[in-house]
Amino acid sequence: MKKLLALLMAVLMCLSLAACSSNGGGETPAETPAETPAEEPAAETSAETFDELLAAGIANGNKLTIYSTHSVTVTALEAFMKKYAPEIEYEGTQVGDTEQITQVAQEVKEGVSGADIIFIQDGGRVLTDLVEEGYVYNWYNQEIKDLVGEDCEPLLVWDYCNKVVMYNNGSDNTYNEGDITNLWYATDPANKGAFWMKDPTTEGVNMNFLVNLTSEENAAKLEAAYKEYYGQDLVLDEDCPNAGYQFIKMLYANEMMLGSSDSTIAKDIAAAEKPQSGLLTLNKYLKSRGDQLENGSYRLLYAKDEVAPFAGFIYPIYGLQVANADNPELAKAFLIWLYSPEGWYGDGELTIADGSVYKGMQGRYGDYSGNTSNPVADGDMSVVEWKKILVQEDPEQAAEYRADVEDFIQLIK
Repeated sequence: MKKLLALLMAVLMCLSLAACSSNGGGETPAETPAETPAEEPAAETSAETFDELLAAGIANGNKLTIYSTHSVTVTALEAFMKKYAPEIEYEGTQVGDTEQITQVAQEVKEGVSGADIIFIQDGGRVLTDLVEEGYVYNWYNQEIKDLVGEDCEPLLVWDYCNKVVMYNNGSDNTYNEGDITNLWYATDPANKGAFWMKDPTTEGVNMNFLVNLTSEENAAKLEAAYKEYYGQDLVLDEDCPNAGYQFIKMLYANEMMLGSSDSTIAKDIAAAEKPQSGLLTLNKYLKSRGDQLENGSYRLLYAKDEVAPFAGFIYPIYGLQVANADNPELAKAFLIWLYSPEGWYGDGELTIADGSVYKGMQGRYGDYSGNTSNPVADGDMSVVEWKKILVQEDPEQAAEYRADVEDFIQLIK
C-alpha cells in the first residue's frame, strides 16, 4: 500500500510539473536553477597601450572631437594632434557641464556624431545622466592606472580643481591672516551677508559640495567644529537630519551672497566702494595668485589650512569616453598622453595651432593632475596635501542624495 501511494504521488508530481512548465508548443523546457542577484561587473583595466592606440587611431582616420569644461584640454588637443597625428582632422570645444550633459545625451541617443571624449565636472549628474544611461563610459589602461591609482574609479580623474575660503585684502573692511579659523564663521549672525559663493543651483560642483557636507563623516566633523566655534553643542532643527543640513540652513539664513561667476564674485568683493561688496568667499584658489594681487584684479588671500573643519572643497574634472565615438582609439591615446609630463606641462618645444609653445598647466594655481607625480605650480600645495583639508567630491554620494539636498534648499530659501 505504501509503495502504491508513493507511486501515485510521484505520478501526480510529474503531471503537475509538466502542466506548470508547458510553453504551448508541446515541449517542456529544461529546469533552470533559481536566479541569484546579478553582481556588478568588475572594473577592467584595458591591456591596450598608448603606441597601439595611437597607431589604430591614425589607421582609423576619422576626426577626433573633444568637449571640455577646461580650456587647457583644447590647446592640449592642438599640441597632441600636431605632433602625433597631423593628417587627422580634430576639433576641441569648451562646453560647460550642463550643456555637455544635454548635448552628449542627445547626440548619442540620436546616433549623431559628436564628441569622442569629454572632460567634465559634476560627477553626481555625470553618473546618473550619462554613465548609467550608457552614453559615456569609464575607461583606463594599465599605463593610466599605474599613474592615477584609486582615482580611476568610479570615474577617471584627469584634473583636480579646488575652491577655498579666501578673504578680502583690498578695502577698509579687511581681514587679517588668521582671523578666519572656522567655517561656521559664515553662519554667524555677526557676519550676515559677508559670505559669497557661486550659486549651487547653477553650478553642479558647488551643489555637490553642499551634498557631500551631509555625509556622516563630514557632518560629524562639522558638528565638532560648531562646538569649537560657538562654545556649545549643536542642537539640530527638526528639519535637519545632521550637522551638514544645519550648516546649509544657517548659511542661507545668514544671507549668503550668491553670484553667477567666480571671477565676478572675486572682483565685486575687491570693489571697496561697494558697501555690500562682501568680505569672504569660497572661490577658486586661482584667484589668489600673486600677480593678480599686484595688478589689482582680485584682492583675495587664501585663509590657509587653519579653517576648521574644512578650508573649502576639491572636485575632479573627469575624462570619459563617448559611446558612439568616431575615433575611440585616438581619443584613448590622447587621454593617456594628457597624464604625461609632456601632456600636462609641455616640453618647451611642442607647439599649438598658432605656432606658439604649448605650456599646458604651467604656473597655474588650483589645477592638479590625476597623475600626482606631475609637479604643481611654484608656491602651490600638492593635491595630496589639499585633500587632507578640503571636502572631496564623492560622485556616488552626490548622485544618491543630491535630490534630497536640492529639495531641502528649496524649502529653506
